[in-house]
Amino acid sequence: MARTLEQTREAKRLHMAKRRAENPEKVRAYARQFHKKNREHSLKMMRDYYSRRFFWGRAMKLKGINRATALELFSIWKKQKGRCALTKRKLDKTAQLDHVISKARGGKDFKENLRWVCKEANLARRELNDEEFIKLCRDVIDTYEANRG
Repeated sequence: MARTLEQTREAKRLHMAKRRAENPEKVRAYARQFHKKNREHSLKMMRDYYSRRFFWGRAMKLKGINRATALELFSIWKKQKGRCALTKRKLDKTAQLDHVISKARGGKDFKENLRWVCKEANLARRELNDEEFIKLCRDVIDTYEANRG
């Protein structure tokens, strides 16, 4: 009588557990050799996986116990209608997560402290809060207009 898929998987699990118990160093050496030999392929596979699972990939980079989940990141995206929170530009796969209270100032990776922004706005804002960022932008505009005319 043929085994079911789950029975086959369990048999493989038991077999590998037995091999690891008998000679763990040999198993580790085999794994190291396999990963070294297939490094480029493994990296390509992981990059492809991250690109297919946009919100999951971003959620995995967050830290802390109550960090935002992929579903919560998607709900933030939906709430913002796929637009940058600072510039209202349409977002694409280059969008970045921005912390309302920056991590440098003690902000956490909670859903309430996150928003989606375009890369340029996030790089310009850095660790500034919104009021400081707006003041900086106004100063830049005033200086530009003063130098023009």
